Amino acid sequence: MNNSNIKRMDKKRSGLTGLETAIILIAFVIVASAFSFAVLNLGLFTTQKTGEVMQAGLEETLASIETAGAVVAKSSGGSITEVVIYVKSSVGKGEVDMRPGKLVISYRDKAVFRENIYPDNSTTTIVYRVTGDGDTVLEYGEVWAVKFNVSTIPGASLGPNDIFSVEIKPPQGSLLKVERRLPPSFDPVMDLT
Repeated sequence: MNNSNIKRMDKKRSGLTGLETAIILIAFVIVASAFSFAVLNLGLFTTQKTGEVMQAGLEETLASIETAGAVVAKSSGGSITEVVIYVKSSVGKGEVDMRPGKLVISYRDKAVFRENIYPDNSTTTIVYRVTGDGDTVLEYGEVWAVKFNVSTIPGASLGPNDIFSVEIKPPQGSLLKVERRLPPSFDPVMDLT
């Protein structure tokens, strides 16, 4: 073979090598763009899910109910017989279903803990509307009362200087915890605010 034939073969090979390199480069660009699309899509999906989780967490942590004024205790014969807690809807929160089975009310004192003192047909706890429109839902602007009879809670006994705690747990949103210390001596009706 002479030198001119060798030069022609080198040119053909370099042309093929350039074409192969271009094809490989295009393949890399396509794969990289598909990979970057997948990564961006996953990032946007993750950002959206993170926002949803944060919103749901915020909804749960913001109290949906709060106390509306006094916590009133009534006594007879040196022991507490009845406690009334007034509640209202928090600003900007939705409605709260106040029916038994939807609302859970827990009671705790030094001697006893009861998970739910507000079951269906309860004689211990009565939840009733003080102001409102007549339905069973606590809405903004309404006031409801949670009244429970301490003497009908098995094992419950409240004396002077005792501390009791009531947790009102709505179906959605955070719970309202009301904890009070009783005074050293009892009057027939006491404001524990």
